[in-house]
Amino acid sequence: MTRSTYTNPVTNHVLGPFRCVNMVVKVITHSGNTYTVGVVEGMDIQMGYKGGPEPIYGCRTPVHSAGSFDVTFTITRWYFADSGQEDLLLNLFQSETEFSLEGLLYDNAGQAVSNSTLKITGCRIYKYRPRTGGADDIIGEEASGSGTGWDLTGFVDGETTP
Repeated sequence: MTRSTYTNPVTNHVLGPFRCVNMVVKVITHSGNTYTVGVVEGMDIQMGYKGGPEPIYGCRTPVHSAGSFDVTFTITRWYFADSGQEDLLLNLFQSETEFSLEGLLYDNAGQAVSNSTLKITGCRIYKYRPRTGGADDIIGEEASGSGTGWDLTGFVDGETTP
């Protein structure tokens, strides 16, 4: 069995797989204000293209047709945990504000895992819901929506060795 490793281009350290313990998510509103969403429990992003193979008249082999971007996201965080922006996700939902979503991973020492960032552009929240669990659980909130594109210019590929 082999284990993948990753070389951090910033510190040149060889690293193993990471647990998602210090995820930093920045929400940048259209007015230029940058907000860091703290206490994030989870974030899912799915990027793709609308389209697929399409038949061509007179030909037995279909051709691929990749159309527009298809981006969806979900953010789960503790409810009212961030001082000064407790209702950030709810406000973005209610005001139907378009924003960009940008994420970066840090290790336990607070150092960036890499200088790679993933940025989703043209985001809008279409669903919002409070998240509850057992009697002693922290109440959370979840927002999900769609984006119009992505920007991978800040994303740096790592080296993988078997």
